[in-house]
Amino acid sequence: MSSLIRENDVRSGPDRYISEPGIAADIGRFLSDYRHPVIVTGTHSWHAFAGYATNVPDYPVFRYDGSATKRNAKELAGAISADQADAIVAIGAGKLSDTAKNIAELLGIDLIMVPTLAATCAAYSPLSVNYDEDHRYESALLHHRNSNLVLVDAALIATGPRRYLVGGIGDTLAKWYESRPVFERSDDLSTFDELSLRSAKLIREILLEESEHALRSLDEGKIDNHLRRVVDAIIGLSGTVGGFGGTKARASGAHSVHDALTVLPATAGVVHGLKVAYGIMVQLVAEGKENEASELIPFYERVGLPHSLASVNVDPQDAKGIRDVAEHAVGAGSAFDQAVPGITADDVVRAIRRVEEVR
Repeated sequence: MSSLIRENDVRSGPDRYISEPGIAADIGRFLSDYRHPVIVTGTHSWHAFAGYATNVPDYPVFRYDGSATKRNAKELAGAISADQADAIVAIGAGKLSDTAKNIAELLGIDLIMVPTLAATCAAYSPLSVNYDEDHRYESALLHHRNSNLVLVDAALIATGPRRYLVGGIGDTLAKWYESRPVFERSDDLSTFDELSLRSAKLIREILLEESEHALRSLDEGKIDNHLRRVVDAIIGLSGTVGGFGGTKARASGAHSVHDALTVLPATAGVVHGLKVAYGIMVQLVAEGKENEASELIPFYERVGLPHSLASVNVDPQDAKGIRDVAEHAVGAGSAFDQAVPGITADDVVRAIRRVEEVR
């Protein structure tokens, strides 16, 4: 990271954020200022977009390999540089967005985001989460620039698998639970920290109020205000929490548990936000807020969020696997102690075991 970019800089978001059903199908009119835009996408993302848009732009298409590795970003940057592109149109979900941000950083060119899922705030955030070749969490890189434009089309997003919207609800709910203890412990909150905390609280209120309605709308094929509010909370509003609050608001216990779970191959097929939602439960118990964890369970069950080891593909009898998760959750680079100062691997093991019993 450049010394000019600091973790606690206020990063309010992309230059433009437009949320409107049908907007992605008309993407060409937003690119008239560019001489040679190129599309970066994935196999499933491109299939979804091409099946949705009636007029697919005739731009060169580069496909990432789904890994969200720095290696793949460098490979694509080399190919795109040879094509002399002046803008990247990133069509896809979280890992695709993170890869595209890495490419735009390497090439120093503009970036337009078209999310195909509402699973994370990746299309809004200036961060790229990177994984290694074995799909394990590696790092989170803060970029010099935000994207130039984010086009959020709830009708396009509604074509994606339901489990990703459920995961997006879990990932976004963590904004409140992860940032609250960090802010409460701080004695020097800035004006922007307060804005971040209020944004996180608003997110929680929206999700608890609207998630069931939004999922019902999705199931019924309706693109209504319930669905749009949840989609914008996941992609847009959630990005403002870390954007305004910096490291105090970006991650603590729940994401540390998510990152640790990635060391177990069996969890690879579990959507990111579902692992984060499980991490909320572990964090709350580790904080001594078991009653609050218990109060969340009815909501979790109504929307389909996990609150047990088995629901994130971990065998409760796998003592070594659980110990490995706990060690990684508090290991080098972990932010868990921002939520629970001095937390140890033994504390995490106890919290994981206790979550199995919380009702």
